[in-house]
Amino acid sequence: MIKKICEEIYAGINVRENLIELNQMIKDEGFLDSFLDEYYENEAKFKELLDSEDSKIRKNIVKLLGRVADPELKDDIFRHYQAETTQFLKSDYLSALASFDYKEYLPELKKRWYELGEQERTKHSVEELKQLKLLIWKVEPPKRHTFDGYDMENKVLLIVSRGHEDTVLEEVKKIPDTTGKVMPGGCMVSTKRLEEVSRIRLFQAILFDFCPSMIPSYEGTAIGEKIIQAGIVEYIQKRHKEISPFLFRVEVKGVKDIAQKNRIAKDLSKYLEEHSKGMLVNEPSFYELEIRVIVGKSGSRVFLKLTCMPDTRFAYRKYATSTSMQPTKAALMMHYIQPYLRADSNILDPFCGTGTLLIERAKIMDFRSIYGLDISGQAVQAAWENSQRADVMLHLVQRSFNDFTHEYAFDEILTDMPRRSDNRPQKQIEYLYHILFNKSHELLAPKGILVVYSEDKRMMESELEEASWAKLLNKYPMGRDDASWIYVIENTEE
Repeated sequence: MIKKICEEIYAGINVRENLIELNQMIKDEGFLDSFLDEYYENEAKFKELLDSEDSKIRKNIVKLLGRVADPELKDDIFRHYQAETTQFLKSDYLSALASFDYKEYLPELKKRWYELGEQERTKHSVEELKQLKLLIWKVEPPKRHTFDGYDMENKVLLIVSRGHEDTVLEEVKKIPDTTGKVMPGGCMVSTKRLEEVSRIRLFQAILFDFCPSMIPSYEGTAIGEKIIQAGIVEYIQKRHKEISPFLFRVEVKGVKDIAQKNRIAKDLSKYLEEHSKGMLVNEPSFYELEIRVIVGKSGSRVFLKLTCMPDTRFAYRKYATSTSMQPTKAALMMHYIQPYLRADSNILDPFCGTGTLLIERAKIMDFRSIYGLDISGQAVQAAWENSQRADVMLHLVQRSFNDFTHEYAFDEILTDMPRRSDNRPQKQIEYLYHILFNKSHELLAPKGILVVYSEDKRMMESELEEASWAKLLNKYPMGRDDASWIYVIENTEE
């Protein structure tokens, strides 16, 4: 079958159709081996098709020779790539070239990439750019940029859990050369001390406000035009040491319709690649920049998340589970209860999970000892690993709180209470709250404090009301609509 097809090609019969059929057949390795025997007996007849006047023949012979992958073909394919004047064929030569050791052509491939980046994009030039990028990055994977924007004036949005904006702003205002104001879900901050701001443990993320005006559009192309005019490329370059292309992705918030959301992201990404002179490359898998579009009633706001700016606040948290407390929430909890803590305390978390709450307690104030309990061996191991990374000595025990005893009392019992789930019905949660109060009464020193993060207000306050030894010192709302609270409780018994 293969021999018959090849003989027709040699005779100039249905060349294009036969090449298409060959390309389909040799996807099977068995057919490929048979074809290679035929190819090496008639190399010249196949290679001369690279000079065919029919662009479709050139397209299909390039694909075929890419599958042959004979090193002697490399120069021919690259030479014909450079000479090719039909734009839609360019990417096919590059796809074929990927089968060879093409490192020697890297300077010329890079030059072509930059040249195309300067030109107006077309459907076919975009495909060529894509293939060039794959070839270049296969040999030289993109290196991350180095953030260098700490010492300049920066306007940033700190993303904060709702209801805690004023708390974060108070911390911001303690930093010299820094001002701010609250807004729903965050704090807008102007600072010349970005490094100090970035060390605050209470916010979730930093977004750079490079385009401070509302864009009166929900269309990706219009948004792209505005942010290019606002100088997004120059803004990014000023805040990094290197000026090589930046990899980005687009994230759209505030749009419920998935199709509309994807369309905005796709159109914006396309516009930025086409109008940034090759400096912005859409690469969601390896991005360094997140271009975040927040859609509102009167238009769109666009911010930048620069992932090259290190965030080491919670670098210890290598291991976490779906039920682990978020570190910013643990840090907020410690911030609120700090007035009730003592530097010489013996501390216990009876449901410690992966150790986040205990590590944040250790970071805010000195202590004498810290113990953590959990019935999960996996959680205890994760807590130990995290504590080693945080350089905090935790005494960790795989045991139920109900079975735990200790030779001395604890000054602080801190915990994030387990929540109802498919594996943990409400009856079990009620039992755990009951155990929490009974065992805390047994293990808490006089004037010691029990601090509980709870998402079950009814259960928590029911147990609190029945505990004659317990005095509520304070409680702090942690979520909207009474969804979660921090309770600070004192043991009043001597």
